[in-house]
Amino acid sequence: MVFLGLAALSVSCGLFEPRTPAQPSQSGENPPPATSPDDVITNLQSAVGRGSVDNYMTCFADPTKTAKGFTFIPSAQYASQLAGWGLTEERAYFNNLVTGSPNAFSNLDLREQSPPARTSDSVIYFYNYTFTYDHNVPNFPTTVQGSLQFSVAPGNDGTWSIYRWADFKTVTDSTWSLFKLKFR
Repeated sequence: MVFLGLAALSVSCGLFEPRTPAQPSQSGENPPPATSPDDVITNLQSAVGRGSVDNYMTCFADPTKTAKGFTFIPSAQYASQLAGWGLTEERAYFNNLVTGSPNAFSNLDLREQSPPARTSDSVIYFYNYTFTYDHNVPNFPTTVQGSLQFSVAPGNDGTWSIYRWADFKTVTDSTWSLFKLKFR
């Protein structure tokens, strides 16, 4: 009797009928606008973790939105090979990394060295970092460490972005600059 009652209930409520698919959620696809300097850092870590080239690039100064152009200053041992690094090179590097090893585990761990410095138009962050990307290139490290400085400023549209990134060697291992050199 209970079985017949449950069967009748399931037929009448459409339990076994196809449902209308839910709309895809946009919450995880596009980062929220970086309306504060801290948002940029959060968005960068998320973009690295997700391997999202487009989201990664929204973290850097766009010359159509700010007078400050993006500059990357590599660690000293790679200064000559990565001289003149800008947005085009940054996009190519991260795209090559992601497309060369799709679905690879990646992570950016940032540990604050000191509180951010504030100027009239910028915030400067000082971090020790561990960058991990489990690519499939033989005999090449998957994790690098160092310290970095991000200089962040608002653009014409009120969103913040990184306009200067300086990379520094702190241990005997290689820095993030090595990844940029390898995957450029």
